[in-house]
Amino acid sequence: MKKILFVILSILIISSAFVGVVTAQEEYLMKYSHVDVADPFAGATAAYCSTLKAEVERLSGGRIKVEIYPNGQLADQRSSCEQVRKGTIEAVNISSGVLASLYFEKLGIVDMPFTFSSREVAVRLFDINNPFTRKLVEECVEKTGIRIFNLLPFGFRQLTNDVRPIRTPDDMKGLKLRTMEIVPHMKLMESLGATPTPIPFLELYTSLQTKVVDGQENPFSNIIAQKFYQVQKYCTLTGHLLGVGATLINEEWFQSLPDDLKLALVEGERVAQATYNGYGALLGSTGLEKIKSLGMEVYAPTPEEMAMFKEKAVPYVKKWMEEELGEDFVAEYLAAVKAVENEIKAEMESLK
Repeated sequence: MKKILFVILSILIISSAFVGVVTAQEEYLMKYSHVDVADPFAGATAAYCSTLKAEVERLSGGRIKVEIYPNGQLADQRSSCEQVRKGTIEAVNISSGVLASLYFEKLGIVDMPFTFSSREVAVRLFDINNPFTRKLVEECVEKTGIRIFNLLPFGFRQLTNDVRPIRTPDDMKGLKLRTMEIVPHMKLMESLGATPTPIPFLELYTSLQTKVVDGQENPFSNIIAQKFYQVQKYCTLTGHLLGVGATLINEEWFQSLPDDLKLALVEGERVAQATYNGYGALLGSTGLEKIKSLGMEVYAPTPEEMAMFKEKAVPYVKKWMEEELGEDFVAEYLAAVKAVENEIKAEMESLK
């Protein structure tokens, strides 16, 4: 009898030790990289990350530990994207075009110029529950091993330079304008007569300061946070593109999470999205007056002048996209945009 009790006790002790080991293995680390400022009160990405960390750690009971690496501490956007694919880091925030240029060309469709009438249209279209976006997410996972966790509009991009005011596309001729290493962005600048010059974001301030390039294009939030106003005199309110950020996570890591932790991550991330969208909208609406107060000369093109920009840019970039991505896919995207616009219009009509 004593031997039986001893065996049972031994089994219980070993089992308890094993359970302890399993419990320890159920803790997960999520390293999240981005190139923006660290202060959550100075940028939408930092605000998003601060909320994401707090909510995911709370909802997971501390079983998911989120470590945030801002200011390109781990790498620039392209390298961070590559690291996520390899599983070296779990998550990154990038401009969507970086993923398109590296691994998933179809995502470049979001960089078609002059597409969105408002931020709200883009927010609804790029929600991962939208049928068009959901299909993109699933295709990206299958082809790359990277899960697009969100697509978040971060602001309409404006032109700046330190040479002369830009009022029409003719004023852009001969200017070297920095773009991201994203083909639709380069095609856009090319269509308007400028010379597109890809430069990593972390090197942009110095490149403007030393006149490697004459100008650049970014949302107000980046112009302010990165202090580009110190090395750029003129800003033109073209709103030619709505910048779209993306959180990417390694699919293998995501699938390794137990279902309850996947849910915690998804729920926490949705709260973080609300923070990003709200703060991004605030920065966008206050940015114009801010850059004026910081000394930039701002020009708002007339409707006729804006038509000149659109007439040169839209057909040129659209033709390239149809050749690269397929006419049917481009048409599907534009139809999805139109569907969201109609949805919003119907909601407005119902309020009358």
